[in-house]
Amino acid sequence: MFRCAWCMRKIAENQPLYAINVKFAEGIDNSDREGEIVQIYLSSRKTSVPMIVTTADSEAKKNGQDGLFTLCSRECGDKMKKSLEKEMDTFKSFSDAE
Repeated sequence: MFRCAWCMRKIAENQPLYAINVKFAEGIDNSDREGEIVQIYLSSRKTSVPMIVTTADSEAKKNGQDGLFTLCSRECGDKMKKSLEKEMDTFKSFSDAE
């Protein structure tokens, strides 16, 4: 079961899931945590949120993504994007997952 990276609500198995892909800024390496859900501190929110670290053999990684934030709704996704815009020390880029 996942939690929304914005509001921290549990996302049920039968509930729609949204995601934002991220690419880490240069110098940030979480390859030793591949496939894990890790806590990433967002200074703009003054809290840590869950993020899935992509695995080397995943489609996301092949497309240049290092991690993804799961979200329960588009509204939470919009709020997360605004927060990520302020986190350019940690993330080089971000986009909606398809």
